[in-house]
Amino acid sequence: MSQIPVRVLMVDDDEDDVVLARDLLHEADPIGYELDWIADFDDALGKLQQAGYDVCLVDYRLGLRDGVDFITQATNRGIGAPIILLTGQGDRAVDVAAMNAGASDFLNKSQLSASLLERAIRYSIQQKKAEQQRIRLLMEQAARAEAEAANRSKDEFLAVLSHELRTPLTAVLLNVSALEQETQPDQKAREMVQVIKRNVDLEARLIDDLLDLTRIARGKLELRREVVDLHEQIDYAVRCSCATEIEQKNIHVTVHAQAEFHHVWGDPARLQQVLWNLIKNAVKFTPQGGRIDIESGQVNDGRMFVEVRDMGIGIKPEALPKIFNAFEQADRSITRRFGGLGLGLAICKAIVELHGGRIRADSTGVGHGATFRVELPVTASAPENQAAPSLNSPAARATNGLSILLVEDHADTARAMGRLLRRRGYSVHAATTMTDALAAARGRAFDLIISDIGLPDGSGLELMRQLLAERPIKGIALTGFGMEEDVERSRAAGFSEHLTKPIDMSQLQAALDRVIRAEQPVNAGS
Repeated sequence: MSQIPVRVLMVDDDEDDVVLARDLLHEADPIGYELDWIADFDDALGKLQQAGYDVCLVDYRLGLRDGVDFITQATNRGIGAPIILLTGQGDRAVDVAAMNAGASDFLNKSQLSASLLERAIRYSIQQKKAEQQRIRLLMEQAARAEAEAANRSKDEFLAVLSHELRTPLTAVLLNVSALEQETQPDQKAREMVQVIKRNVDLEARLIDDLLDLTRIARGKLELRREVVDLHEQIDYAVRCSCATEIEQKNIHVTVHAQAEFHHVWGDPARLQQVLWNLIKNAVKFTPQGGRIDIESGQVNDGRMFVEVRDMGIGIKPEALPKIFNAFEQADRSITRRFGGLGLGLAICKAIVELHGGRIRADSTGVGHGATFRVELPVTASAPENQAAPSLNSPAARATNGLSILLVEDHADTARAMGRLLRRRGYSVHAATTMTDALAAARGRAFDLIISDIGLPDGSGLELMRQLLAERPIKGIALTGFGMEEDVERSRAAGFSEHLTKPIDMSQLQAALDRVIRAEQPVNAGS
């Protein structure tokens, strides 16, 4: 392997010095150096800047100019090649001035030897490379820090945006719940109420999809794993999550739950999200009065599969490879006709893969429907536990005398929630600020707190911590902040539940029931 010579530029107006330097370099290594010579100060600066030399040797005496000035100008021009000053003076002040100007080294010409010159050149080149590496690392660190700061800013913006979008939706859902409970609407009014609820749910789902996509892109989508019966998940998705849309389009859904082993180790909420997306997607693209088949079965490699088959518009062959890409649908006409952001399938793919599974789509073409198949590794079924009390049982609805401190600064939400809670038998005291809530808690022993996180004069997290410091109290965080880190902060502050807006009264009541049931073993012995 041939050695690449070190390119050296010598700036000196004495040819004898140049001959000496060339001889010394040849003595040190006959093929290791390639030396060029320029006597003119300005020509040498230009040549050094343009020609990419590895090192420069510059004499201190250059006619009316000197080597220190040369080094200063080279540094100011950003020339990267290391420069070694050659002097015949032995003057300490000149050496210091050269180093201050940016020289990598200095040598006394009267003491030059082949080994000394070679060592100085090699050392200067290594030092320059080390300095360049250090600068590169600093720049990379600064770039990473800037990117992390930008990501934090995006996270904070998304969290605030989510909160601001979700909060008014909660007021809408709670008032719709109040309409359903406090009046006996006729058929037309009931349909209008359902339209409102359905579209608020859709808006909330779009917000969730955007946040989920951000979590996935940054590797922040976390799973809360337990043993999950996927057959139960399918049944719930058909009977509850997607029932309204199925009924509206008069779609016939058949479920063939044939998998012998149908428990998986996963996050039940996220797996329900996958099924919800796939079934809703099938409903969206299936015509009125059509049919959807859902089947489960076993795969030979220790997995189970779930297939959702529709008889809808189908998928073009060229669209199949990108069907799971974010923001992509088959073409713009589909987006205009059916709506949606094209995020659901991308999120499904990420969730399934986080569970160690795989997902694929098949279609024989436009007009022939589509099949989505999810495969997940199975696990042993969960042991049968004693059945939890029904949500309608006296134990679960033990509300008599239960006093709630409701802390919510959104006036419409506070009024609607307070009215619905009182109608269900709870004693409710409402506060709009952290200060008012603390004052109320000092004058009365509440059994439970329902609190927003973002309050005008503080944080619901700090409020919960202060209340717990004085006496035990259960808490439900009710907030528009729904990132995983928000949930973790709520639990760390002492909240038993974290509900992300928008919610309706059934969701709030379910959380209340869970908190009440958790308290009952403690109260049973009293």
